[in-house]
Parts: sequence; C-alpha cells; structure tokens
Amino acid sequence: MLERFVPTQAVEQVWQVDLAALRAAGVKHVLLDLDNTLTPWRSAEVPERTAAWIEQARQGFRVCIVSNTSKLRRLTKLCERLGIECVGFAQKPWGVRRALRKLGAAPEETVLIGDQLLTDVFGAHLAGIRSILVKPVSSDEFFGTYFLRAIERVVLGMLRRRGMFSRPW
Repeated sequence: MLERFVPTQAVEQVWQVDLAALRAAGVKHVLLDLDNTLTPWRSAEVPERTAAWIEQARQGFRVCIVSNTSKLRRLTKLCERLGIECVGFAQKPWGVRRALRKLGAAPEETVLIGDQLLTDVFGAHLAGIRSILVKPVSSDEFFGTYFLRAIERVVLGMLRRRGMFSRPW
C-alpha cells in the first residue's frame, strides 16, 4: 500500500524536470498541479522560469493543468495565458482521468507533476500514471492542505524508515 505514495521522481522545482528524459521514457502528456506546484496558493502569476519551462514543454508534449481549485476563472485565465488546457475541481484521481480523456492520453504516456503525496502522487498512482513530486513553492496553503501535510509527514517518515523514498530537499 505504501508504494502508492512513492513518486516516480522528485525534484525541487517544476523547471528542473528534464523534458528530454520524459520524452525518452515515452511520455507524451504532462499534467500539472496548480497551487504550490506552479504558483503560490491563490496566485495567478507563474514565475518566469516556470513559465519558460511550460512553454518548452508545449513544444513536445500535450500539457494540462489538473487542479482541485474551485476558482475556475483564475484557472481558466491562467491556462489561456499559458496556451494549455485545464481541468478544475479535479478531486484527484477523478480529475486525472478526466484530463486523460480530454487529451486522448494513454496512462502509460502520461505524468503528473505536483507538490503533495496524498493528492498528486497517490492520485496519479490510482489513475495508473507516473508522478513527479516537487517542493511546494510557498508555505501559504488552503486550510485543508495543512491537515493533509500533517498526514504526509507521517507517510514520508514511514517511507523513509522502510527505505522506499526520501525527498531530496
């Protein structure tokens, strides 16, 4: 059961994900979490380096933001600016599956990049896709996420003690 919380890869920031390595691994579709993965929580501003990475990703992959946010206007405007698709109210893994259908993507050709073990990594595993864990870009979060982070710390401790996973940061 714990293996479902182990990401395929972990890097500190989205822009550190090696797109050539993803392509070589057969990935054709990149799903991205929004809050604290691409932007600070509630922000509509994507840092320059992350925006440049997304633009580069668009050149070789279908890219879609899959977010649990209820702020669909913010999500839609941000995705329009970036030229990518989106799925809001995701409730991962269901939103991941909706994104796969929207993109016409096969699970084995898809990766989800996000900042949480309990929603992004676990949701990716349940949807049958790879996952990349990134360090949250901000400590400011939705109040429910603070609860999930407490559980996440327990799970990370269990994974570390069993030698299954240790974050690089």
